[in-house]
This record gives sequence, structure tokens and C-alpha cells, in this order.
Amino acid sequence: MSAAADDGMASEQRVDREALTSWLTRLFATCGMASDDSRLAAEVMARCNARGYETHGVTRVMTYVEKFQSGEINPKPDITFEARDNVLIVDGNDGLGQVVGPKAMDRAIEMARDTAFVPCFIRDGGHLGAIGVFPLRAAEAGMVSVLMQATSPVMALPGSKGRAIGNNPISFATPIPGRDPLIFDMATCVTSRGRVLMANRAGRDIPEGWAIGPDGEPTTNAEQALLGAMLPVGGPKGIGLAMMVECLAGSLSGTFAPTMRGAAPGIGSATMHVGAFLFVANPDRIVGREAFERHIEGWVTQYLGATTENGRLPGQRAAATERERTISGIPIPPEIIAELREAGDMVGEPFDVPLA
Repeated sequence: MSAAADDGMASEQRVDREALTSWLTRLFATCGMASDDSRLAAEVMARCNARGYETHGVTRVMTYVEKFQSGEINPKPDITFEARDNVLIVDGNDGLGQVVGPKAMDRAIEMARDTAFVPCFIRDGGHLGAIGVFPLRAAEAGMVSVLMQATSPVMALPGSKGRAIGNNPISFATPIPGRDPLIFDMATCVTSRGRVLMANRAGRDIPEGWAIGPDGEPTTNAEQALLGAMLPVGGPKGIGLAMMVECLAGSLSGTFAPTMRGAAPGIGSATMHVGAFLFVANPDRIVGREAFERHIEGWVTQYLGATTENGRLPGQRAAATERERTISGIPIPPEIIAELREAGDMVGEPFDVPLA
């Protein structure tokens, strides 16, 4: 189910994917980004919406524009790549995550063509958004990839007196012969905080079990949830996964989210100055393409054969959604269109994408 369907957005209007990408490119360029970087960021964000990742697509535009204006995002980062001790270390120089993320992934993919397995740490990479779109790049290049990011603390167990740890998302993707890539992307909380942000914008309550308020008690009020904390998926198991990500993506990258030093994120915040960990594995140089594909096809066939006729692989629906929306347009709810207009007016790049 796409986030649009899940969140019950109504009265959406559709926009052409390329027209949206073109406007986003101009918007980011107006914020001071280099032309190639602004186009890259625009493509990543438009693809999120095309695949149904509404919570991490253009709904984040206003936040990013505000952070460009405040100086929290560096529009022209000096991104550096250092390969040492068989590890790729990328310093994002506080650039926009939708630029730092794909550039780090693409460099790791390039290196994996010769070295088989490339672990990579990203320092000061900014909020990466829907992190699954980056391992997808590796899968489309025929490789396996995992990516995780440490975020500012936004999650806690019931009864907690404050935010304890980030919702620290994890994603992986793999190519499958004759099929769309398998791609799995999850936050370690029950649902992404982006869905609560969208519910708050639309004035809707959230389901029970998503969050606690600032008093540590369960709440269905979206604003109180944003002032409180998200609940972990699987209770202590979700906390354990978040701690694994905190170690790999935060402690080992040497990047610590701002709230680890005191300040709590606001209702509409997007974490900056955070770290990530990823790896890319090239089956050709590890086990051989034929053996890899034979094994993948074997367990995928087993899995699908054991499920009902409605069974599907992670990423299958998103791929179908992307194909459909590339043709018929990307739906955007009215409250987000209003935000895009406001963001465009703030920087002098009016939202001129035709609405269908």
C-alpha cells in the first residue's frame, strides 16, 4: 500500500514527473546548489513520490528550503571520498542528503566492480530521506546493498520521560533475475515519523500504538506525538535494532546527531549532521553471477510458492507504482501543494507545475 493510500489523502491532484523534477531543480538551484547537484536532488525526491514514498518526497521541500536559508544545509558542499584500510569514508560537508547519499552509493558501486565488497561510512551527510532509494541504485547496477542511518533521538518505550534514541532506518536491496529488484526499507519505530508529520499537517489523528506524548503516555494526537516520541517496532527488539544502527552509522562514522548534545528536534525538523553506514557487494566477484542468481531464484520461488496468490516481494508494488505514476502523473495532496507554493515564493521560484 502506498503512503498516500495508507494516510487517506483526499482530493489529490496529479503532476507530471518530469515537470515536477524540473521545478525542484530550479528551486534547489535558487537555494544556491550547483546545477548538477540540484538536478540529482530533484530526481531523488521526485522518484520517492513516484514510488509511493510520499512521506519522504516533496513533503520535505519546505523543511529543506528553511534549512538552506538558516545555513543548516550547505548548498555547495565539498564532498570528499577517502579510501583507506579497505573502507570508503565520505564526508558530506553538511550537504543535502539527497546529494550526498547517491554520490556515496555511486562511488561504492564503482569501487565494488573491482574490489567485490565495499563498506562505506558517511559523515555529516544530512537527512537522507527515504534511504531505500539508494540501495535500489546498487540493485539496478546488479549489486547487493545495505544502508542504515542514525538519526536524532525521536523514539522511546512507553513511560519514558523523553526521546531515547533515533528511529534509525535500515534498508537493503538485491537484484533478482527477470524481476524488479527486491527492496526493503524500514524505520525501527512502528511507522515513519514522516507519516505523523503528514497527519499533523492534515489535522488528522494517528492510530493507537504509534507514539507517546511528552508525558510518556500513549497518544493518538499527531501534534502531541511529535512533541513526544515514536514507539519502537517490536518493543525492545526495535530498540535493539536502533542501537545496532547507532553503533554502525553513528559511533563508527564519528558523527553524532545534534540532539545527542542537547537540543531536541522540532515538529517539522529533518535531522542534519548525522552519519550513515552502507555496504555494496558485487556477486560477480564473490560467488559468481550464475550461482548467485540460481540461489536467489530458488528461495524467491519457494517464498512466492508458499504465499497466497496475493503474495509479493518487497519493492514489487513500489516498482509498479513508479511505472504507473511516470505515465499518469504523481498525486500530491492539497496541503502539500500549498506548501510547495509557499516554498517557491520564499525563494523566488514560483510553483508552476501544471496540475491535472
